[in-house]
Amino acid sequence: MEDVLKRISEAIEAIEKECGFDWRFSYSKLIPLEAGTLEIELSREELRRRLPARLEGFSVTRGKEGEPAVMRSPNGIIVKLTLLAPGRSRPLLVVSSVADVRREPSHSAELLTQLIMGETAFPLKAEGDWFLVRLSDDYHGWVRSWYVRETDSAEIMSYEQDAHAVVEASVGYVLSTPDAHSLPVSDVVAGTRIAAGAASRGFRAVTLPGGRAGFMREGDMAQAAQSTQPDRKRLVRRAMRYLGIPYLWGGATPKGFDCSGLVMRVFLMEGVSLPRDSDRQSLIGALIPAERVHDASPGDLLFFGEGGKVGHVALSLGKSLFIHAYGEVKINGLTAGDERYDEKLAKIFLFARSVLR
Repeated sequence: MEDVLKRISEAIEAIEKECGFDWRFSYSKLIPLEAGTLEIELSREELRRRLPARLEGFSVTRGKEGEPAVMRSPNGIIVKLTLLAPGRSRPLLVVSSVADVRREPSHSAELLTQLIMGETAFPLKAEGDWFLVRLSDDYHGWVRSWYVRETDSAEIMSYEQDAHAVVEASVGYVLSTPDAHSLPVSDVVAGTRIAAGAASRGFRAVTLPGGRAGFMREGDMAQAAQSTQPDRKRLVRRAMRYLGIPYLWGGATPKGFDCSGLVMRVFLMEGVSLPRDSDRQSLIGALIPAERVHDASPGDLLFFGEGGKVGHVALSLGKSLFIHAYGEVKINGLTAGDERYDEKLAKIFLFARSVLR
């Protein structure tokens, strides 16, 4: 059995590398069952399709649609290939202000990213009180069940059609009555889409994803952009509102940001979807070489890393200044002599990218 497990693990790793996947975008688990039987859970069709050909000497029996394929090793071990397909489950709607997405089904596991209320995830499997999910950007991770609610696509579409307001405050509160001293129903973070009624005495009646209702200060929300073009100045102004918010590994909300989470969130509020991590973000947009960094405009992205490998991203403010999550959301610069100059980052600056026109 150990030899078979090793061969399969090495084959999966090789296929993932060929396809450009890593643990963020591909899940596999080898589960020994009764004596002589092994189940392999895979989240990618590419792996299920290619794996049998990688295992020389294994015979293959294709299952019917929705059923696992079955392989038999040369020494008689039966191997079942199970594809964890999101289309077989109802989508999950985030009903908490923030939902943590972790690398393993444990609160002590690494925080990978965060979803906000109203965003969705697609469950691949359930394990206790946790769901393994695939996010809209193909990211994989584990979400605790109390953050989400199973729903259907019709409900999600219906709510999106009614959610014409967006939370502008870093953190706002939905209250039980239109009174600042009333009990809270929930907190909400910037970027959350909500259904809101007409203003009255400084408040608006609101309905949240999942059905809870209450009242929110009119000044904490704005009309959601439906068809406006992304705006560099507005994007930079929004990022500046987060100055001082502490760094949080995996953070993607005003309750705590990491560098790429900050960039992802402010761009998403402009209607632009970027990859979650800085290495993937560094592949988007028109290249601006390091020697031309002074040509970077406000809203462009600056990338840093040792050994030529991207590990940090910042949002350009122009004139070699940038805002980024680095201990906290702060402003630094690349020009020696400027009081905001950061020598360490200046030494590992790689290049910039222009994402917006």
